[in-house]
Amino acid sequence: MDLLIFDKTDADPCVRGVMEKNNIEVLREVIKFSETEGVTNNAIREYTASLLANDDNILSRLAGAGKSIGDDLYRLALMDIEQIYKKLFSIQIKYTPSGNDTGFSDAYIQSVKAITEAKSAKELLDLLILHYRKLGCGVMAKYNAFKYEDGRLTGVGAVDDITFDDLIGIEYQKQTIIANTRAFVEGKAANNVLLFGDRGTGKSSSVKALLNMFAADGLRIVEMPKTCIRDIPVLSRSLLSSPGRYIIFLDDLTLGPEEPEFKALKIAMEGQLQAKAENVLIYATSNRRHLVRENWSDREGGEVHVNDHMQETLSLSERFGISLVFSAPTQKEYLNIVAGLLEKRGVEMSADIEKQAVIWQMNYGGKSARCAKQFVTAYIAGKEDV
Repeated sequence: MDLLIFDKTDADPCVRGVMEKNNIEVLREVIKFSETEGVTNNAIREYTASLLANDDNILSRLAGAGKSIGDDLYRLALMDIEQIYKKLFSIQIKYTPSGNDTGFSDAYIQSVKAITEAKSAKELLDLLILHYRKLGCGVMAKYNAFKYEDGRLTGVGAVDDITFDDLIGIEYQKQTIIANTRAFVEGKAANNVLLFGDRGTGKSSSVKALLNMFAADGLRIVEMPKTCIRDIPVLSRSLLSSPGRYIIFLDDLTLGPEEPEFKALKIAMEGQLQAKAENVLIYATSNRRHLVRENWSDREGGEVHVNDHMQETLSLSERFGISLVFSAPTQKEYLNIVAGLLEKRGVEMSADIEKQAVIWQMNYGGKSARCAKQFVTAYIAGKEDV
C-alpha cells in the first residue's frame, strides 16, 4: 500500500503478513493481540482499528490538540483509509479472546469497538478523528491513570475503586475538592490543591476518588514521584496537546528548602515564561502545612534570618490556590466512620463492635479513617470465617 498519512501501517508485521499472504505470521500476531488487547472476536478488523487508533501521525496530532483539519488533509487521509479498508477490513478472521481484563478505560474500549464496526472507509476515518479528538492516541488514549518516571508515562490499568461515599467525616474537604475539579473538567478556572494534615485521614483517597467520579468527563491523573518534579514543565507541554484534563499528583510530599525539587516546584507552578497549561493542575498531599521540613537551626540567627526562612517556606505553599486540612478524628468521629463503613457492608453498629473498634485503634496506629477502614476489613473477614 502506498500510504501518505498512515504510512507506518505497512511496517506492521501482521499487515505485512496479510500483504504477503503469510498466514502463520498473521495468526501469530492476531493471537498475541487478541489475548492482550482484544475486546471483540473480529480479529483482523479490530487489530487494524487498534493500529490506526494508536497511530501517531499529523492527523492524530492535530485532532488530539483540538486543531482544525483542512479539506486537503482529510481528502488524503481518506485515500489512505480507502486502501486500508479494502485490503484489511474485508478479511474475516474470527478469534474470541479469553476474556482477561485489558486494563484499558471504558471510553477506549467503546471507541475501538465502534471503529472496528465501521461500515465504510469514510465512517472509519470519521470515527478515527473522533477518537483522536476525545482520547488522543497511544498510551494516553488507553488509560485514565498514569505513572511518570524516567521521562515517560506508563498506563495504570487497575486503579483504586474508592469513591467519596467511602470517605466519611470530611464533608467540607470533599465538597471543596469536588467543586474545584468539576470546574476544571468543565474548562473553567480552577486551582492547584494542597491536601495536608494527619496521616490516614483521607488525603490520597480523596484524589483517587476524583478519578472515579470524573474519568468519564475526561479527567486523567498522573502520579509523579518527588524526584521527577523538575520535569513538570516538560510534561505539561506534552499534555497540552492531549484532549484530556490532567492532574499531576504529588503524594506524601515533604521537601527541604535547599532541595532542588523545592525550587523546581515553585518555578513549575509560577515563575516561568512558559504559559501555564490550561488542561493541567497540580494536587499534592503532605503531612506538613508548608510542605517543608524544619530544623531548630532554621529558627536561629536573628529575626531577619527567621523571617527570611518563613517567607521562603510560605512561598511554595501559597502557590496552591486551595489548601485543605485533614485532621485526625475525635473518638466519636472515629466511631462514626466505623459505623458508616459497617453500614455499607450491611452490618449494624453495636456496643460490642464499638468496644472492639476502640481496642483496635489503641493497638493499631491511633484514630484515623485508615484505622477505621482496617478495623472494618478485619471485622468483616473474621465474621465471614465463622
